Amino acid sequence: MSALPSQQPGLIERHGLTRADVEHHVWAIEPGGRRFRGSAAIARLLGEMGGGWRVLGWAVLLPGAGLIYALVDRTRGRLGAVWGDRPPYPD
Repeated sequence: MSALPSQQPGLIERHGLTRADVEHHVWAIEPGGRRFRGSAAIARLLGEMGGGWRVLGWAVLLPGAGLIYALVDRTRGRLGAVWGDRPPYPD
């Protein structure tokens, strides 16, 4: 599995998503086309990482965990600035 930035030219269109889709949710898309959105995508990705990450992936699916995801989702643009990450592709 690989992580690709939504700014990569043509990526979101290739997967049938819109700019609004990727601005509001994180997505995980399997090679066969199955799509996961939001906390389900995070759980899927953590599960793929294996080990202790898999346990955290299960925890993400517990009731109430979606509230934590919603908080991170609303502030993720600012979180990148805190971590010093810059998008690899221009807007």
